[in-house]
Amino acid sequence: MAGLLTYAAFRLAWLPALTKVSVKDFVAGILAFSALGFGAATAATILALSIPRGRLYLTMIVNGKGAPRAVIRSDENVVAADPTGAPLLPSDQYGAEFRSYYGDLIFVFLWTMASQLAVGAIGLLYLAVVGDLNMVDQAHCVRSRLSFFVMATSVSYAMLQMGSLIRAIADYARNQEQYDRRGLGL
Repeated sequence: MAGLLTYAAFRLAWLPALTKVSVKDFVAGILAFSALGFGAATAATILALSIPRGRLYLTMIVNGKGAPRAVIRSDENVVAADPTGAPLLPSDQYGAEFRSYYGDLIFVFLWTMASQLAVGAIGLLYLAVVGDLNMVDQAHCVRSRLSFFVMATSVSYAMLQMGSLIRAIADYARNQEQYDRRGLGL
């Protein structure tokens, strides 16, 4: 996508609006987006780390992709059982590739934080390389085109990662509601 954007902007001149936008204004917007994304990911990570150590948390850490489903029966004496009645595997038999749903949730939040920091740093590097020029100028050298490509790639990835963060938060909220409804017998 970034390669097509770079080709369309420089070679085909299909994006005339980019010839009027200066790099410093673009980078200011990218830094604002990066700060917003980093703040959202940080808040989500803190909220996820502060989940009370009850049935929901315990269910999230014993279940994961490729592992038998487990249900936590009560908070007091932690008993995990397979709903079908099959015995659960001991934790050392899950395999090294086992990742719990809780671990996956924390990973998405932390990876989003890292990608937002990276897009901010790449934005500043882009400003340092290109300087106070317009985003697209047909007289730009190859270095500017490469910088534009790297910036477009990092911005695209950061936006996709922000979408993953929003999706993870929405999935967690939906799953928590379903879990609580089942606990109430609904």
